[in-house]
Amino acid sequence: MATDRFALPEPGSPATVTFPPVSRSLMPNGLGVWSIVQAPVPVVSCALVVNRGTAGDPQDRPGLASFVASLAIESAGDRDSIALADALARIGAHLDVQPSTDVTVISVQTLTRHLPAALDLMADIVRRPQFAAGDFARVRELRLSRLRQASRVASTIADRALIAGVYGDHPYGHGALGTSRAVAAITIDQVRDWWAQAWSPAGATFVAAGDIDAKTLEREVARTFGDWRATSAAAETPPPRADAAARRLLAVHRPGSAQAEVRVGQLGPRRDTPDYHALVTVNALLGGQFTSRINRNLREQRAITYGARSAFDMRRAGGLFSCDTSVQSDSAAIAASEILRELGEVRIPGAVSADELARAQAGLTRGYVRHFETVGQLTRALVDLATYRLPDDTFDRFVPRISALTTDDIVSAAAATMRPDDCTVVVVADLDRHRDALDALGRDVAVTSVEF
Repeated sequence: MATDRFALPEPGSPATVTFPPVSRSLMPNGLGVWSIVQAPVPVVSCALVVNRGTAGDPQDRPGLASFVASLAIESAGDRDSIALADALARIGAHLDVQPSTDVTVISVQTLTRHLPAALDLMADIVRRPQFAAGDFARVRELRLSRLRQASRVASTIADRALIAGVYGDHPYGHGALGTSRAVAAITIDQVRDWWAQAWSPAGATFVAAGDIDAKTLEREVARTFGDWRATSAAAETPPPRADAAARRLLAVHRPGSAQAEVRVGQLGPRRDTPDYHALVTVNALLGGQFTSRINRNLREQRAITYGARSAFDMRRAGGLFSCDTSVQSDSAAIAASEILRELGEVRIPGAVSADELARAQAGLTRGYVRHFETVGQLTRALVDLATYRLPDDTFDRFVPRISALTTDDIVSAAAATMRPDDCTVVVVADLDRHRDALDALGRDVAVTSVEF
């Protein structure tokens, strides 16, 4: 049977997602314990969701939460970094610490028979980190080196400028790594004080999925974390507010650059917004898929980029919508103008056709089930439920809610959320050659620099 290689295949029906039942309990110190039994493979994936992330950084110490996370995993209990790595390797466990804006996640995955030993090591890192002077100096030097490297990468410069432009001085408005000035000023006593205050069972959740029943997990968590004493609960992050920079074009001079980094962004909704499914689909139409409008416009029609993409970053207190691309230098103004135009056009009644919506829905729903195949994926799903305080049927509802959307729903959600006139535009380029084109966009151009 002949196949037309230039015709998109017809998508099949999406698979039904039924998220496994979650067992829940609460320990006396305030630590929640959630678990999913997934027995076919003798593996357990666990994560401790601590209710403090980079948004909790002191204003004069951006990067402190991330620094603490990196240092805690260096040495803990009675083991130095080499002994700790060896202990994890002996039981085939992978342990990681990842701070996000709202929480810090300490995770471990191991064979079921090694879970008690893995939790002992996890408890050492969470409750008994050494914060040794040698580790502190080494981690700080590595962090300063990473910041020096990042300061030379145009895409990272543009990302930082966008976040600062959209969020301003809000706790979401700085990079996780902080700045060289702040990292150089951090003391080991500040690390210890922040850890003692922020890493607490108050409001924390221990989640697990795999070959273990709820009672056994609760017993092991009680053994390793039951006498962990709670400090005061973390303060809630306030909602971000629009900054005056939101209607400006922030330009960063990069002399001699043959390419330009372009970012367009605005404040977005919280993760628990009622419009979540409609906005995920709006993003799929705009720039969330390879066949999306912005990518087709800039890559196929104008041939000025290899790719452009957009995304909603929905956090606990608020969020960010952003679009990013890298273009040839003389096309930066065109790219920014076209992105803004696409954001405006998706708001117009009748702008979305039934066929375009069907393609976006297919891209979102047909492969959704693959996100819940392994115990690690189930644990990450539980982390999302805990982080954003979502109901248990969150994942069950995704496919039917996306599938039920109409073109009117999409345009309505876009009209309520997308604000192209208020977007922050960031361009990192050779301003000596391309400043006039940016001025012609009709926005106030503010030449700025980015601190690393």
